This record gives sequence, C-alpha cells and structure tokens, in this order.
Amino acid sequence: MAEHRELPGWPKKRLVKQTRSLLWTDGIRPKGEPWRLTWLWASSIASSYFHTHWPMPNEIASLYMFLLLRRMEEARTLRLPYRAEEKMPDAVRQFIANAPEVSSLDFESRRRKRTSRTQRQTTTILNEKGQDDGR
Repeated sequence: MAEHRELPGWPKKRLVKQTRSLLWTDGIRPKGEPWRLTWLWASSIASSYFHTHWPMPNEIASLYMFLLLRRMEEARTLRLPYRAEEKMPDAVRQFIANAPEVSSLDFESRRRKRTSRTQRQTTTILNEKGQDDGR
C-alpha cells in the first residue's frame, strides 16, 4: 500500500485521505505547520506500540483541531465578538448548554488504569466478603 512520504512516519494514503475527509466535512482544509506537526504527533503515538498502530482518523483530526486552537490562542485571536453572549440565539445557547464542558485536556482520565491480576482478584474477594457481611 502506498504511503505519504512527505508526512512524518509515512502514514498510509488511505489514513491521510480519511483524516482530510473528516476535516473537510466541517470546511477545514488542513495544511501548513499544524498539519505536519499533527502527523509528527500521530507518528510518535503509532510508534509507541510494539507493532506500529496509527490512531483513528477522527483522533488525528482532533489532534489537528487542538493544534489550530493552540495556535489561535498564542496569537491572541481566539476571541468571541464583544456582543456574542448577549446576542446569542436560543438554539446556540441550548447547543452550548447541552455540550460537555471542556476546560482543558485531561490526559490522565484517558489512560487505562493498569492493575495486576492479583490486585483484581483481591478486589473481587474483598467485594464478595463485603456483600456476604451485609446479608
């Protein structure tokens, strides 16, 4: 299968196409330094596994969006218009209210808690004892 050799890690063309397609559906045309840095980041994630395993296209698109927002924040261009809050339509207000709040990326919550088999067995035994005592 062909690779994109101009991008870090030489991702498969299909993966790049799927990622671009996801971004294009929202009107975003990926290019420039953030696009290259996204693939550098995704490549380091892929190579962190024993067998190279690339993130899914939506995860790579999320990395790109994150880098774009960081660039806007650094350039101090990540601002809403002065009257944005007072002139917000009800549909927009409801959309924002229903969306989960994200103040920052929480990498710790995404990591799996690794426990040994002994720890899991001990926890199971303790839970069973607690249930027996309550009866």
